[in-house]
Amino acid sequence: MSLEKMRRKCQQLTDEERMAILQKATAGTLALLGDNDYPYAVPISYAYREGKQYFRIALAGHKVDAIRKCAKGT
Repeated sequence: MSLEKMRRKCQQLTDEERMAILQKATAGTLALLGDNDYPYAVPISYAYREGKQYFRIALAGHKVDAIRKCAKGT
C-alpha cells in the first residue's frame, strides 16, 4: 500500500512519538466514509498492547456498516 507523503515534514511524528501517544491515550477519533460517502467520525475507546490496537464496538450499527463497506478494511 502506498500512502501520500506528508507535505509538512516538520509536523510528522517519529515512530517513537506515535507509539507514545497510542500507549498513553485511551480514546481517539475513528473516521470513515458514512452514508453516500460523506465523512463520518466518531469518538472511540481503544487499548494498545504489544503493537496491536483493540476496539470494543457493537456487532451492528452505523459504525460497523461503514467499516464493512470499505474493502480495504477486510
